[in-house]
Parts: sequence; C-alpha cells; structure tokens
Amino acid sequence: FESGDELLNRLTEESPDAIISDIRMPGIDGLELLSTIQERYPELPVIIMTAHSDLESAVASYSRGAFEYLPKPFDIEEAVAMTRRALAHAQDRSGDIGSEADTDTDEIIGEAPAMQEVFRAIGRLSNSNISVLINGESGTGKEVVARNLHLNSARADKPFIPINCGAIPRELLESELFGHEKGAFTGAVSSRAGRFELADGGTLFLDEIGDMPLSMQVKLLRVLQEKSFERVGGTNTLQSDVRILAATHKDLEHMIESGEFRQDLYYRLNVFPIEMPPLRSRAEDVPLLLNELISAMESEGRGSVRFNSGAMSCLQRYPWPGNVRELANLVERMAILYPHHIVGVEDLPVKIRTFTAQSDAYH
Repeated sequence: FESGDELLNRLTEESPDAIISDIRMPGIDGLELLSTIQERYPELPVIIMTAHSDLESAVASYSRGAFEYLPKPFDIEEAVAMTRRALAHAQDRSGDIGSEADTDTDEIIGEAPAMQEVFRAIGRLSNSNISVLINGESGTGKEVVARNLHLNSARADKPFIPINCGAIPRELLESELFGHEKGAFTGAVSSRAGRFELADGGTLFLDEIGDMPLSMQVKLLRVLQEKSFERVGGTNTLQSDVRILAATHKDLEHMIESGEFRQDLYYRLNVFPIEMPPLRSRAEDVPLLLNELISAMESEGRGSVRFNSGAMSCLQRYPWPGNVRELANLVERMAILYPHHIVGVEDLPVKIRTFTAQSDAYH
C-alpha cells in the first residue's frame, strides 16, 4: 500500500493475518496507523519497521501495541522468522479478530480421565447440530474442542467462523456479528458481511460469551430464535443457517443471578455442556502436549528443543495457571533461548523452578 489510509480502507473489506508497516510514510505515519488498528482490530499483529531505530521509536511502537519492532537494515531471515511468529500468533487467534486458539494444532491431546470425557462428548455429538457450551479456564483449549466438534459434524465442509466476544469493542460487536451497510456509521466506507453470513451452512463459535454485553445478548437471542437478522444500517432481512458453539471461562449461572447474563440465552446455548479440565489436573498429559507442540514447531521451521527428565518432572508439578497456552509459550521461549539444546531444570524460568523447589521443601 502507498499509504496507511489505503490500508485502513482495505481492512473494512478484508482481514489479513498480519501487517508489516514502516513508521515514516505519506499521510498518517506508522504509529498512528498502529494505534488505529489496535483500536479497531486489537488482535491483528502489526510489525513496525523503521530506519530510525532509536529507543523512542521502539518504546512508542510497543506501547501502542506492536507485535514486534524491526529496525533497518534488517537480516531478511530475521524478518521472515518474525513474520512467521506473527502469522503463528494470528493462527493461534484463529486467523480472525480476537478468536482464541490454545495450541498450534487442531488435534486434542490427552490420556487423563477428564480428557477422555471430552473425547466421548465430541464422539456423542458427531453429526449433531445442537448447541454446545464449552466451559473452562483461559488457555485450556476450548476453541480446539469447538473446531473438532465442527470437523466431526455434517457441516465439516462448510465454514468454521470464530469470534471472541470479549476482544472486540462493544460498539463494533454488532457489526462484526451481523455485518453493516455502507454509511451505517463513521468509517463504514463499504458494505461488509458479518460472521453470521460468513458462517452460513457451517459453525459459528462465540468465544468468551460471558463478556457479551446484555444489549447484544438480546439481539443474539432474537437471531437464534428467528434464524434471521439485518445488517447494521440495513433493512433487508437475511437468513442464516448456523450451528452455534459457545465458550466461556466465567460462571454464567452466577452471572444470571447477578443480572449480567440472560437466562433464556443461557438455556439456548447450554443444550450440551462440555467441561475442559485445567492442565494442573492432568499432569500426565504434559509430556504428550510437549511432544505435540515441539513437533508442530519443527514442522513449521520454527526451531526445536528437548527437555531432560528433571525438567520434565518440574513441568509436571507446576500448576500452569495459563494452562496449555502457557505451556505452548514456554516451548516457544525455550526454543529461542536454547535452540537444539536439551533443557534442564536450571534452564527453566525462575517461577517454575521456584514453585517446584518450594513444593519439595513443603513436602
């Protein structure tokens, strides 16, 4: 693009996986562009590159939400690696705004009894169209379950469209779900299809449904009941045949009691509940997950790493508050710090070593 303004216009029609932008250019500069993208598309990774590689530029870039900062002149391999990380980040977020993916793979890994229950649930629901509510802490793999429910349904050859209800500003959520007509609001320079239209015939995954504002809950319930809707600023009634899968880390029943979540919407979504166990309750799965994450990283050319038995024991005893996503982040970090190296206990992050040391001392 010749300018940031051209890019912003295109973003109303298309959603790329990543953006690489200079700072100094005609029209709005790269930092202003970055701020605007962060405001409108908060999960879209932006790499800022500049010949003026001073501290001020770096701080400004990161403070405004840059995924990475690339000073010129740069090594092309470094730029490619950085872009791959941005693309992997976008893929982790499902390649769409604010969607949550918890590992680098669509395969669900686990031998723990709680995970076997999840497998059984997916099996029972194969070829079903009923709504499913997936409950679990952040990072447990709720979207991976949703994708597998879709892939094992009669809709597998149709779109799987995710949306994170908590990552999109309230004023944009209605447009993201139902689309908008040209001129419907400031910045709507062209008509745009929403997620319900894009998911027609397939599956719509509503991640972090507990973060959806009450006003939007009413509109969502109407669409689920009537299977029809209008774009923002539009008058034509559109039909949409979608299967709804939803996920949350919140206690929706408690939110119903406090008036934060509609009971009628809850019953509409919670036809079949699935509970995702936290990683700390299935320590036996940590080695399996590590192998899968490392294999995915190697196949994508993002490096390799191994853990010795002492380190593995530490990792199995650590409580993983960030669950599978935290484990995936650790693998990425270790591969950067110790490429093709066998990681020992002394190489692990301090918080993991400290926890296991304290745990040993306590016992």
